[in-house]
Amino acid sequence: MFKAVRSQYVVLLFSLFLVLGYNQSLWQGILQTRNEFSLHNALFIISVAVFLTAIINFLLNLVVVKHLLKPVLIILIISAAMASFFMDSYGVLIDSTMVQNVFETDAHEATELLSFTFAQHLILWGLAPAFVIYKLDISHSTFFRQIVINIFSMIMSVLMIGLVAAGFYQDYASTFRNHREFRYLINPTNYIYAIAKTLTNQVEQEKKPVLAISQKTTRGVLADKSHRSVTILVLGETARAQQFHINGYKRQTTPHIERENIINFSNVSSCGTATAISVPCMFSKFSREEYDNDKGHNYQGLLDEIAASGMAVYWRENNSGCKGVCDRVQHENVVHVDVPELCNANDCFDQAMLEHLDDVINKTDKDMLVVLHQKGSHGPAYYQRIPKSFEHFTPVCQTSELQNCSQQEITNTYDNTILYTDFFLGRVISFLKNQPETTDTAMIYISDHGESLGEKNMYLHGAPYFMAPKEQTHVPMLIWLSEQFAQDYHINTSCLKQHSDVAISHDNLFHSMLGMLDISSPENYRHDLDIFANCRS
Repeated sequence: MFKAVRSQYVVLLFSLFLVLGYNQSLWQGILQTRNEFSLHNALFIISVAVFLTAIINFLLNLVVVKHLLKPVLIILIISAAMASFFMDSYGVLIDSTMVQNVFETDAHEATELLSFTFAQHLILWGLAPAFVIYKLDISHSTFFRQIVINIFSMIMSVLMIGLVAAGFYQDYASTFRNHREFRYLINPTNYIYAIAKTLTNQVEQEKKPVLAISQKTTRGVLADKSHRSVTILVLGETARAQQFHINGYKRQTTPHIERENIINFSNVSSCGTATAISVPCMFSKFSREEYDNDKGHNYQGLLDEIAASGMAVYWRENNSGCKGVCDRVQHENVVHVDVPELCNANDCFDQAMLEHLDDVINKTDKDMLVVLHQKGSHGPAYYQRIPKSFEHFTPVCQTSELQNCSQQEITNTYDNTILYTDFFLGRVISFLKNQPETTDTAMIYISDHGESLGEKNMYLHGAPYFMAPKEQTHVPMLIWLSEQFAQDYHINTSCLKQHSDVAISHDNLFHSMLGMLDISSPENYRHDLDIFANCRS
């Protein structure tokens, strides 16, 4: 029989184990900044381990109570194992945006990340240590004596933190000022803080009513035109502009849209690097600098404005939800569309969103905006986003474990999803062309954010915006207008093409949609953010 271990020693060793064993990405980042060997650099790296151990030890001493300590340590070690896997395997950083994205994803998307390698890692670094903790005999002192011990341990932790900070203040200041991303790599404080912040924000948001942003929304002078209008806004998913041939990519990934009279905006930036941020932000009246979660979820947005003008609005979903922007308009998930050849038990290909869409449009004679939210290029299981017949670029990565595929296989598989998006957009345009001659039709396509495919050892998306690579923020945007739409709404397409390389962003969507559809909203509309404003006769 092993002798019982005192609780304060268990907590200290557990803290050190977490710091050394579950922070590979952090240590790699720090070592890269200190790649020149010297005694000072070596002492600084040791000081980081001491500093982080002291912080975690301080926090854990708040819960050193009999019958509580073991459950907390077990939950922490399993959570830290999961966090370390995704940080080390995909190069992701864990902040409140990443946690919010996790909370808002659906069950099927989550299962795509649960691979055999993940299971191995979880067993070795999560369940096995958790079992040891469970079986460990931990001795606790009497209640009041335990409190004294905890306080003493916390005081010693604070002293150690102070000594380290005093000895290496300049090193810490320069390192963490120049590499702010390191704070999102400290496991487990990164996900504990992010979860707490996300839950707090959600509770506060639920208490607040959704506020109207306008009382004066009307259709403009074109509202009495004899032609009805049907506009389709295709909301892309995880498409990066660099992979579009129409933007200069070496591979032909956009053959269908290049056959059409497309206006291609080649210099567009996203509002965020994850759907949970970008979608509510791009549909809000607020700019990226002004936007926050409260404004995104507690104020009406673009779809509310369009509906208030008298237009019909309909959202069809093939992703993990509209993030609140479609809650007050008609919406449905594509799983309600019975198309066996385009759907399986879990997913439908994007083409299924066009099935029975005529029936929806014909239910009203109002001008109509239809939003189609794609599955698009959502990773890491890119190969599941497309029918088998679209595996044009080979070999492909037939797994969500991107670390087990070559860079070329990952790129091939992702490019196939762009090829399928191009096909889908071509089908949308064909659908609009087949509408009655008395119907003005238009399509806008814009992606919510981009994707990292291994550049700088980063995969997927969701990086904090201040350090996000261009691959995650440079998004494609395309517009197609029927000749009759352009004529009735007085839009000069040649003028638009001449200005299509000007830098714009998701900030422009709200105001451009109002301008394009001739909707008057004096309290919210900004002429300078309307891309159609200077090309309207």
